[in-house]
Amino acid sequence: MDKLRAALTSLLAGLAVTTLKLLAWTQSFSVAILADAVHSAVDLLAVTITYLAVKASLKPPDEEHPYGHHKAETLGGVGGSLAVLASAAFVAYEAAMKMIHWEPYTPTLIGIAIMAAAIFIDLNRVVFLRRFKGVSRALEADAIHFASDFASSSAILAMLVAGAAASIYAPEAFVRWGPALDVALAAAITVYFVRLSLNLLKSSVSELLDYAPPDIVEKTRRRAQEVSGVRTVKAVKVRKSGGIYHAEVTITVDENLTIREAHEIADKVEKSVKEELGGDVSVHVEPCATTQKPTESHPSTTSKPP
Repeated sequence: MDKLRAALTSLLAGLAVTTLKLLAWTQSFSVAILADAVHSAVDLLAVTITYLAVKASLKPPDEEHPYGHHKAETLGGVGGSLAVLASAAFVAYEAAMKMIHWEPYTPTLIGIAIMAAAIFIDLNRVVFLRRFKGVSRALEADAIHFASDFASSSAILAMLVAGAAASIYAPEAFVRWGPALDVALAAAITVYFVRLSLNLLKSSVSELLDYAPPDIVEKTRRRAQEVSGVRTVKAVKVRKSGGIYHAEVTITVDENLTIREAHEIADKVEKSVKEELGGDVSVHVEPCATTQKPTESHPSTTSKPP
């Protein structure tokens, strides 16, 4: 299945999960379920952004976007993260009201069944989206969100089951401690998904700022150096765009080679690096004296004469 169809499938699943959790909230009026439902609603917005971002990222390069539209996926991740952070304020307000009025939630069998159905959908969605790890930043971000949904929904289901038992066998204790348990779980859910969103926001912003992971830079350098005819790799510049990397590589070759021979070496470097990174690769060739030994040099290193 391609990324666009995967994003659409996730969108439909998100709509179903959000609807189920809102129904569960109308049955129990639990602030923890409300927090989880708001989280799912924000995730639904994020999935919508993801779908549009993935759709935009699949557009071919054009004159105004010669490197393609892959960063649209990263921008979608930023939008979803900001939406999650905004929802945290709403959940905090509802939790405060619950503490002020000290209102216990109402566990029902219907609410328990609805939450179980939502958990089943979330579990299958996480397993499905994890297939796209390393392929799509936006879909990978969705998998993280829905994994947190699964964890929080499981905790809420346990709370509903415990509350149903307590309301029958220990009603006074339930009235006394029920609101505190409800608010505590809501706070834990909110802190958890805010933390995940901040991590996603940080990585997405780094990508938009053309952060180059050192391991990717080193792999690119090694690929170029392994090509026969390359004397040294003087500079490597890498930048991420969605699920691929673009690179600019500067190599040196024997100064006595013909232009055709130097060009053939550059083509081999370009092909090798592109197999590793997947994006566009530009190779700049510089002459190297035949007396110079073939050693790797880094941009921050200056070669000294013997």
